[in-house]
This record gives sequence, C-alpha cells and structure tokens, in this order.
Amino acid sequence: MRKVVISGLLTAVLFLGAVGTVDAAKLKLKWGSTSVGSGLYANTVTMAGIVNRAYPNDIDLTVVETGGFIENLSRIERKFIHLGPASAAAAYASYQGIIDFKKPNPTLRSLWGGYVTPIHIITSKKSGISTLEALNGVPYAMNPGTTSGRIIELFFDALGIKPNYKLMGISASVDAMKSGSVQGWFKAGFKDAAVLDLESAMEVNIIPVTKSQIDKMNAKYPGHGLLMTIPAGLFKATPKEQISYAYVVSDFVHKDISADVVYKIVKAVYDHRKDLNTLATLKEGKFEEMYKMALDFDLLVPFHPGAVKFYEETLGVKVPAKLRPPEMK
Repeated sequence: MRKVVISGLLTAVLFLGAVGTVDAAKLKLKWGSTSVGSGLYANTVTMAGIVNRAYPNDIDLTVVETGGFIENLSRIERKFIHLGPASAAAAYASYQGIIDFKKPNPTLRSLWGGYVTPIHIITSKKSGISTLEALNGVPYAMNPGTTSGRIIELFFDALGIKPNYKLMGISASVDAMKSGSVQGWFKAGFKDAAVLDLESAMEVNIIPVTKSQIDKMNAKYPGHGLLMTIPAGLFKATPKEQISYAYVVSDFVHKDISADVVYKIVKAVYDHRKDLNTLATLKEGKFEEMYKMALDFDLLVPFHPGAVKFYEETLGVKVPAKLRPPEMK
C-alpha cells in the first residue's frame, strides 16, 4: 500500500514538472507564441496579461517566443509549452496525423475558434513583379519550418508557380529583400513589424489574390485557402482595399491541463474580448466571434472540456459532437 502511495505521489510530481508548477497555489504555465515583434506575439502577450490580471492568485501565464505554429504543436505534445497558437488546418493535420504529420497527436485540444490572419505576398517594387504568375524562377525568400511558409509552398504548387526558393529566416529575409539578393518574400500577420521595417527601407508591392486562385488551392488542398479583405492604408503598398490570402489561427492546449484552469482562461479572454479590439489582427479577424468561428471554418480539433463547459454554461450553446473531446463522450 505504501509503495502505491509513493508511486502516486511521484507520478503527480513528475506531471506537475512537465505541465506546470505550483507556487503558493498559483499554477505557472507557458503560452508559446511566435517571434518577438510579430503581431501574433503581441496578441498572445495581451491575452496572457488579461488572464493573469483576472486570476492573479490562481494562474501565472508566461509568453514564450517560439519558431512558429508547427513548433508550437510539437511543443504542446511534448509538454514543453502548455498552450499556443497554430493554424487550424495544421492543427487538424497534426491531430489526425495526415499531410505533413507522420503520426496523430491526440493530446491537442482547442480553446476557441480563433481569428483570420493574412499572408502578405511581397515583391520589390524595383523588380516590376506585380502578379503571382511572374514569380516563376524568381529568387524568393522562403522561411522553412513555418506554417505560413508551408502554406505558401502549397499555394504556389496549386497554382503551378515555381519560384527559385532561397531558404532563410525572417530577419535574413528582410535583409535579403533590402539588398536585392531576393525579389520576393511573404509574411503572415496583420500590420506586421517586419513588413513595416521593410517598407521603411524600400518600396514594395503586396500582391493581391483572386477567388479563382483560392479555389484552385482548395481543390488540391481542401480547407487551406481563405480570402481576407485588407483595408486601405494598412501599408504604404496598399493604398486601396485589396484581397489577401488568409488562414484561421486558433489557440490549442494540452488535454492534461485541468478543466478548471482552461475554463478560467477562456472566460477571462471572452469577458475582455472588447479590450482586444485595440489589436488590429484580432479586431479585423473578428475575435469576438471566437466560438462561431469554429463552426464557420469547420475547426475539427475538439475543444478542451474546460472550453466546452464555458461555451455551454455561459454562452448557452450546445457544442456539437464533432467538437466535443473523446474524454467527454
């Protein structure tokens, strides 16, 4: 009997060490994000701050810089972080073990439906390139290991476009654009700091996309392509309203985080959702409709039980079977 008790205590200690630590009854959790300076990093910092202020004695969320969405999904599975953003399409592929993922990741759970974020397809003004088709054979900065990079690869493949990809990081991509060693690049985010930095040094084009191009993407890679209207004046290169490629970003959490903690996280963010309108990405992405977005865009990674409890008890909605986690069935 004593061995069983000791074993149970050891298991609990190991679990807390992996998933979070308790300090004076406060649970310390890591919220992964993306690179510092990105719009998504600012979003995550804002949401974590909202939760920390709402539950100062219960939860201590720390935002951690990561390499992006794919890395976040892997880190959540291994409990290196406890929650973080990813594209809904990549998360579903990870959950099912399809496309770029060799095995299923059953540990993922959704917090909310998320919001829409654009990918800006950028070329130097000097290059004269103003259409996607003109990118064939052009030196083009590619950021490997990022969700947006993979999406751009799939998008160009669906359209039959074959740029001359040059593999490099985000900072190196900005420098390469400035030096002229590449003539094109892409960047996810709304009013993104890296794009603003680029525009401060040179003139660029941000190429719009068309519905027919998105239809070709979805015909080959279902569910990956969306359209988003970029407001006039977002960048110097977009003096007029135009259509951009976009995808749904949501936040995911490890299934082993308690329902009570997840309930509090979702509640705090929802209760202060109007405060998030100061952030351009969340405002334009209609984050206020975060539950509805899960239905509109067919988010198929199930909600965490704590999120289900919040939506059903507070919003008075019945979460459909496809979004209920296995542990609640």
